[in-house]
Parts: sequence; C-alpha cells; structure tokens
Amino acid sequence: MPRLLDLSDDFLIIGDVIRLCDNYDLGPGSGPVDLLIFDPRENDAGLGLMVTSGYKAGLVFAVLPEESRFEKKPGLSKAWLIENWDKWFVFTYQGGPVPIEGTVILRWNERMTVETRHADRRPA
Repeated sequence: MPRLLDLSDDFLIIGDVIRLCDNYDLGPGSGPVDLLIFDPRENDAGLGLMVTSGYKAGLVFAVLPEESRFEKKPGLSKAWLIENWDKWFVFTYQGGPVPIEGTVILRWNERMTVETRHADRRPA
C-alpha cells in the first residue's frame, strides 16, 4: 500500500480507498478509518468520500468541490488533495488536521475483502 505522499500516479479513481492513520471522529491514536472514493453523480461537484470502516461505515464523509477533479482523466487530483488536506481532513472534536504522513492508498484493483467470521458460525 503506497503512502499518499509517495503515490506515483497524479490522481486517485473511483473505488480507491484512502486509509487515514487515525479516525477523524475519535481523535489521535484511535486507529485507522477507510474512505472510499465514489461518484456522487452531482453536477458541478467533485468525487465523494464514503466511510467504509468503523461505526460510521456507510455514511458520506464529504462531496469534494469540482476543482478537486483531475483535469486529464476522471479522478481525484492528488495535488489538490495534498494542498487542501488541512481543510478537509480535520479531527472532529480535538481540532487540527489528521496526519497526512501516515495516510495510505488502497487501489481498487489491488485489495480484497477477507471474511474473518462466517455468519453461520455465530454462537447460538
């Protein structure tokens, strides 16, 4: 998993996951939270970020502005994301930005979901 700051591509695409090193809602030291890049299908808007882990899984984190789109291909501009990090990725209650240095990217085609417990194996 490449760190956002070391990513060789200039953009992220729908289906990629941004893994924050700390949960934006719980604060520093709380552990990671994953944000899935999706297309909100809104005119004059950028791509969206949906929480996919933790107790807020399934909620929309943000719909980014149109200027966040990568100009040459459909996607989220890495340069815009880094430049605007402190505005969009802040701790809810503690204030201050979520550290960008520990943020990694899980590419849509380089990850898989692993089942850790089958539903039929629940205790009665």
